[in-house]
Amino acid sequence: MNKIFIIGVGPGAREYVLPAALKRIKDSDCLIGARRALDLFPRFKKEKVCFDGRLSRVVPYIKKHREDKKIAVLVSGDPGLYSLAQTITKQFKNNEYEVIPGISSLQIAFARIGKNWQDARIISLHGRKINSEILADIRNSSKVFIFTDNDFTPNVIAKFLLKKGIKNRRAVVLENLSYPDERIVDCDLKKLSRMKGFGLCVMIIL
Repeated sequence: MNKIFIIGVGPGAREYVLPAALKRIKDSDCLIGARRALDLFPRFKKEKVCFDGRLSRVVPYIKKHREDKKIAVLVSGDPGLYSLAQTITKQFKNNEYEVIPGISSLQIAFARIGKNWQDARIISLHGRKINSEILADIRNSSKVFIFTDNDFTPNVIAKFLLKKGIKNRRAVVLENLSYPDERIVDCDLKKLSRMKGFGLCVMIIL
């Protein structure tokens, strides 16, 4: 039985894909991932299966084809940090898969602002709402990293926090990290709440 490889492909740009990840990708027959991840390897003559918006089909596909294909599942950033890896590893035994780490957008973001992140509170709003527990974490933590969502963009988050009485905090929004059009916005919550047009981004509150 072929081992499944769950591979972190970094924050976006090909230069941040680790050599160990590239080796496993080259050795694989089939690459599974979001379109953005698959597009990192246009010259690789592999079967490529895009599951954008259809994540529930990933595990059934792997179970059906793992005997006859060497499968690599590509996940953005690092597999150990809010990724599809958690869903996949629950369905297989430890000896049936191998996880290859990647560089996360969290690491890149804190590197960009020159700060450490071992004391940061990490929050993902992907498919979630800001509940009372998350609000308390933001209020009580001096350093918060947020994976934003299409519904909870940085300006929406800033408006919500201001409404809840969280003020006098610095916000850093990092958009399109590692891409040529990378943009960093560093301001207070009030100014951020008036801004629009954010795309793929993460957010740090200090």
